[in-house]
Amino acid sequence: MPTPTITIIGSLNTDLITRTPRLPLPGETLSATSFSTGCGGKGCNQAVACARLSSSSSSRHPSPPGSSSVPAPSASPPPMTIRMVGAVGDDEFGGTLLQGLQRNGVDASGVSVVRGKRTGVAVIVVEEATGENRILLSEGANGCVTPASLQQAWLSSSSSSSGSEDREEEGGVKPALVVLQLEIPLSTVVHVMQRARHKGVPVLLNPAPAPVQGMPREVYAGLEHLILNETEARALSSSSSPPSSSSPPRHHHDTNNNDETAFTSAITTHFHALGVATVILTLGARGVFFSSTEGADSGFVPAEKIDEVVDTTAAGDTFVGAYAVAVTEGWGVREAVVWANRAAGMSVRREGAMEAIPWRGEVGEVGVGG
Repeated sequence: MPTPTITIIGSLNTDLITRTPRLPLPGETLSATSFSTGCGGKGCNQAVACARLSSSSSSRHPSPPGSSSVPAPSASPPPMTIRMVGAVGDDEFGGTLLQGLQRNGVDASGVSVVRGKRTGVAVIVVEEATGENRILLSEGANGCVTPASLQQAWLSSSSSSSGSEDREEEGGVKPALVVLQLEIPLSTVVHVMQRARHKGVPVLLNPAPAPVQGMPREVYAGLEHLILNETEARALSSSSSPPSSSSPPRHHHDTNNNDETAFTSAITTHFHALGVATVILTLGARGVFFSSTEGADSGFVPAEKIDEVVDTTAAGDTFVGAYAVAVTEGWGVREAVVWANRAAGMSVRREGAMEAIPWRGEVGEVGVGG
């Protein structure tokens, strides 16, 4: 059996992080508390999250079918390969990002260095009082991740296997899961999703940032996992309403439980109707709602109790990485969401993006606690 591979296709950015007591008003100059740089980009962060939250050792054994108990983990999870596909510029930032991936155990052989281009940059402002962040992106070399540049490299890895059913014409092994975000050209994301569906490779889409023009309705057909927040859900549901739908789901700002239940139900029903198997709606400090047509499971997972929120920058990417690892290991959606929620909760206790992502030993095993 080949070692399962999670392939992340997405952005790599250098983060320029400023921490401030509050945001400056228009025309105001405000002294910041601190400034730092770091490795980031949603693709890079999710790849590192997958790597830190997985390890190579013996496999576990799930509960038998029909069992209501949570499966007991073995001493350690199964081995896994994490592969990053993307692009950096031929500048000092690009080299630092490649070193950061390799230092965290990510296979960076799918990352190309684009001559004459600058590496993508994210300017991040963190409000110390709340830990909330605001981000401005400059795509740089990320804009060069095109269907032509990929050359199918994302569909195979160097893992060896005697099983021909998992092998591609190019001589590699198909990934167990492809993870996508929207900080690379939308046309590339659509191409990869269509190609993966044709090859029978499951896809996890984290549609962030949500494109103003929305996404073609047809890309949702056959999508295995969709993880999005309230803002993304509102934008994408409005732009992808099926012809039979009288109106898209409406966002509720009220904290009334009935309103929130109606909203989460409408969102998940909407995307299920478009062909998505599992829809996960992250609700910030309130928690996570999930719904899956596979196993007919759905529910709400409350947010982890955090004494002090330091920085929320890494929370979403940590959640995606943890969830990707858990489902690739064979855990059910509910167990994967609970574990991902726990990992994301740990990340907000620390400063930074990649630096804040916890290791598996800190989070504990899937299915235990929480």
